Order: sequence, then structure tokens, then C-alpha cells
Amino acid sequence: MKKIYFVGLFMFMLFETMAQTNFNLGAGYYGQTVTYPGVVFNGELEKVFSEKVSMPIRADLGFYVQPRFASSLFLDVSVGSRKYFKSGIFIEESIGVGVLQTFVHSDGVFEVDQEGNVSEGSRANPVYFMPSISLGIGYDLEKNTGKRNLIWLRPKISWMVPDKTTSSYNVALQLGFTHTLSSRGNTK
Repeated sequence: MKKIYFVGLFMFMLFETMAQTNFNLGAGYYGQTVTYPGVVFNGELEKVFSEKVSMPIRADLGFYVQPRFASSLFLDVSVGSRKYFKSGIFIEESIGVGVLQTFVHSDGVFEVDQEGNVSEGSRANPVYFMPSISLGIGYDLEKNTGKRNLIWLRPKISWMVPDKTTSSYNVALQLGFTHTLSSRGNTK
């Protein structure tokens, strides 16, 4: 048992001392069901374990508009893996959790109580819990350098819990750019 503990501690220390950490900022187009326009901004902490493998932890803040229905604001955090190739191409996957707030477009939202009285209601829907998964492909414009300038395409699937669960989901397409602001730690 002690051997397992020491091997685990050694591996943790090895990865912790060998890994480089990049702080990245990015922005892009966020298309809910591809055609409903929006924007997404992201901050990313990327733990680089080798020239080919990293683990990005990303926070996304986004907004999109469904012209006939609502405007939506979301915030989510995801963690995943990214694999770089010598050509500059990279692929990635991530899983995330977040929140989504929608605001109904209308001249007014009205509610009817149990006695039949009509009153004006809130345009804000309840806040939804938003688990998500995404895949991505991109290109590193500064391949084989310490700083990275990435262009990416990320299809994303998310759910609006409790309304949209396993068989009912939202699809979005993200297209954007990410820049490495700073790097810390050992470089490969």
C-alpha cells in the first residue's frame, strides 16, 4: 500500500513540475442551432503536458438571440483534452456544466392565477442547469512556438434541465479565435 502511495505521489509531482500552464483568452461566433446568432467569450487555463497533449479548463460566457422567441445568456465551465499534431491541426473534446437564462421577446408576458385574474409576468424564464459536451477541431497559427494563436470550430450539445433532458437537446456551432496571453512553468 505504501508503494502505491509513493508511486502516486511521485507521478503527481512529476506531472506538476513538468507541466506548463498557459492562460488563453478567446472569442467567437456562437450559433444556436447554427443560425441563431450570438457571441461567446472564453478564458482558458491550459495545462500542457507535452508538445502534443494538454488539458484545457475553459469558462465560456455567451449570448445568442432567437429572433421570434427569446434572447439567452449563458455561463459554463468545461474541462477536456486537446491533442496537437505537427501540422498545426488540433482536436479536442470537453464536458461542461453551466447555467442558461432566457428572456422572452414580446410586448408583454401575462399570467392568469387560479381565480382568473390576469397580471403582467416576468419576461425572464427560470434559470436552467446546462450540462454540455463539445468536440472541436482547429489550427495553431503559431505552431511549434511558446505562444499559441488558435482558430477553432466546436460543435456543442447542451441540455436545459429540467425542460430538455436526454432525448431533447440543443445543438450549437462555435467558430472563433484563442490567443495565449501568458505561459508559466517548464516548456518542452
